[in-house]
Amino acid sequence: MPLLNKDFKFEDVAKKLPPGHGSELPTPSTVFSMVSMLEVICRYLKEYMSGIVGIWGMGGVGKTTLLRSINNELVHNKDGMFDHVIWVVVSRNNAEKIRSDIAKYLGLSSADAGAICNFLRTKSFLLLLDDLWSSLDLEMIGVPDIQHHAQDKKKRMVVFTTRSEATCGSMEANKKIKMECLDDNAAWSLFKEKAGKELIASDKQIQRHAEDITKKCAGLPLALVTVGKAMSTKKTPGEWEYVATMMRKSKYHNILGMKESNFFPILKISYDSLESDYLRQCFLYCSLWGEDEQIPTDELIECWMGHGLLGYFDELNEAYIKGETIIGILKEACLLESGVVKRCVWKSSQLRSNVKVHDMIRDLALWITSGCQENNGGWLVKPDRNLERLPEDLNGREAISLAYNRIRSLHGSPNFHKLRTFILQGNKELCHISSSFFVTMHWLKYLDLSRTCVTFLPEEIGMLHELQYLNLSFSSLISLPSTLGDLNKLKYLYCVGAKELKDIPQDLIARLKNLNVLDLYSTGIYFYEGAYLDDLLILSNLKGVGFNIRGVSALEKLSYIPKQRVKLTDYDEYLTSISISQSLLGNNSKENLQELNIFSIYGLKELVMTTEDKISWCLSQLKSLCLGFLPNLRDVIWEDLEPSYFLPKLTYLEIFECENLISLCWVDLLPSLQILLISKCRRLRCIIAGDRHTMIEEGTPFRSLKTLDLDDLPNLESIYEGELSFPSIEVISLRNCWNLRNLPLGLHSAKNLDYISVYPRNLWDGMDWAFKHHFSPFVL
Repeated sequence: MPLLNKDFKFEDVAKKLPPGHGSELPTPSTVFSMVSMLEVICRYLKEYMSGIVGIWGMGGVGKTTLLRSINNELVHNKDGMFDHVIWVVVSRNNAEKIRSDIAKYLGLSSADAGAICNFLRTKSFLLLLDDLWSSLDLEMIGVPDIQHHAQDKKKRMVVFTTRSEATCGSMEANKKIKMECLDDNAAWSLFKEKAGKELIASDKQIQRHAEDITKKCAGLPLALVTVGKAMSTKKTPGEWEYVATMMRKSKYHNILGMKESNFFPILKISYDSLESDYLRQCFLYCSLWGEDEQIPTDELIECWMGHGLLGYFDELNEAYIKGETIIGILKEACLLESGVVKRCVWKSSQLRSNVKVHDMIRDLALWITSGCQENNGGWLVKPDRNLERLPEDLNGREAISLAYNRIRSLHGSPNFHKLRTFILQGNKELCHISSSFFVTMHWLKYLDLSRTCVTFLPEEIGMLHELQYLNLSFSSLISLPSTLGDLNKLKYLYCVGAKELKDIPQDLIARLKNLNVLDLYSTGIYFYEGAYLDDLLILSNLKGVGFNIRGVSALEKLSYIPKQRVKLTDYDEYLTSISISQSLLGNNSKENLQELNIFSIYGLKELVMTTEDKISWCLSQLKSLCLGFLPNLRDVIWEDLEPSYFLPKLTYLEIFECENLISLCWVDLLPSLQILLISKCRRLRCIIAGDRHTMIEEGTPFRSLKTLDLDDLPNLESIYEGELSFPSIEVISLRNCWNLRNLPLGLHSAKNLDYISVYPRNLWDGMDWAFKHHFSPFVL
């Protein structure tokens, strides 16, 4: 009490301790698959005086754990690398809170940016920023200029975590490190540690179910830890089997002791942080595909188009470009991943780029569509389950995907009064739809019956007045019902590859006045003078058309129609030359045309690639070109055009039954060509002629080629007389090429070669060139 009567002030008897070096943070005892990344980052921090490191990856992948490990490694570092190691959880970029946390770490009485900057200017420091969602102005939080450190040689480093690759770019990170999910072995080790190694080893059935559960977690540490802890109390095989079954069905809410609240809300932050509702909708529609499924990007974009998510566009190519941009955004947010790049490709369809959705992210999307489990409705997604009939729980659903099952018929009139999306793609045994099935689908907008065996559609399909997207591609349809013309909101009608489709009712096309896309390519339907041409010209909203057309004059009449896929034939025996030009294909083909097939024009002797009136023009989006059944074709002529300019994106070229062709000296100059198939061109003697040496020295022939298939070319003597590098080649296939004595392969050619297929085998025995024995082990 005596001191209270004196005029002493507290600061006169107590002094603030100097700020500490840093604080150790709690971290899991075993950090899986992070040791190498930790070493890389610490080596970078040691070698450089200044820099910014961005660690990015999907939610729950272990970014915070890695950042904590960096903190602890350097807090205990005895080399005195940093005066201060500062840890800040950023979250929503609240500058005031961040400054307050930094000031507290440094022991400063003021959280003013100037005070922090003045203190750090003379110090070496490492700033660790966890959970950065957008670009953060380091100057605003008091951090001295990182990239241009002072002359006193003090280290200035920033390491941050984020779910967005874009944030790494906006923060101008000198080094970007993506954290991937754990591999199978690391995932299994982590799960066993959390669930209990002895428990799992105690019973073979438990171990089998544990392996299934681990696989479902797909290497995501957050899921492995959460589910593993929940399973540590379950002692019987029956309990483990139940959990494995519920996880396989994405019914996490049915698992006692483990709720979605344990990890889905954490993952959902990435979804919530997307900048618009339409981006969030685009993400949700990715969940309509099955687990681990490779999703072709063009199919995904067309799904978004069909659901009206890409808005209005003048040209179809604009929609695809916008779709690819959205895919990039979702990848940057770690909600989509790049798909597997297939090796040994043979078909143009195998060249499609793919994306995939991580299993837990897909389950997140389905959880969101169910109202975060607040209701039992939402979407029903059961692809590839061997279902032979419709499931029971269909009532009240807004979206249903039953793709690639074994459903044989659709009958009755289920309660589909809320249904907007219905996908039955790939049900190859589906052959019958009853007349009453569509009766209750008053709000259906999107219907996919592609790759089914349906031969006829019921007339009642005309009652789907809200339908905007109908996909009948690769189905067994014989004809289209006349009532299809009643669908006055229909914008997208796809029938690609429905080869049995040979009949369209009169005026049906003309009645579909709102069509944006009509694709009848590779069906049994042909457009020609007097058949369907005038109907197409009536449709003013078309953005893309695919069709088979008979007659060059008929194709010229449709020059203003935006073409996406064209198969051209002509029975005029006096037609000896065709010019691939604006007047034939239309100027809009420059940006729209993706496939061109010219076949069965028996009098054709030359195909001329040309511009008109010296106007620069090319087929900038053409990816596939087929020339077939052209028995008199002698040459493809290039008039003041370079193949590399005219066909910059051509990836697939097939030439067959062109018996008078002698040389194909232009194909090696196609910069994007990946598949080259040549068959039954019986007079073909060489592919690259001997006078092309100068041209070859100036570039890399066949630089993108992956598959070279030569079939039944009895007079082919050489591909090229010298050596070529073939930097991308994976497969070479030779069949019945009896005069071919060598391949243009040197010792350092074909570094990516998988195999050479030769039939019959004695064809290889008859070859002789310097490095034949080097490539003999590749021969099948």
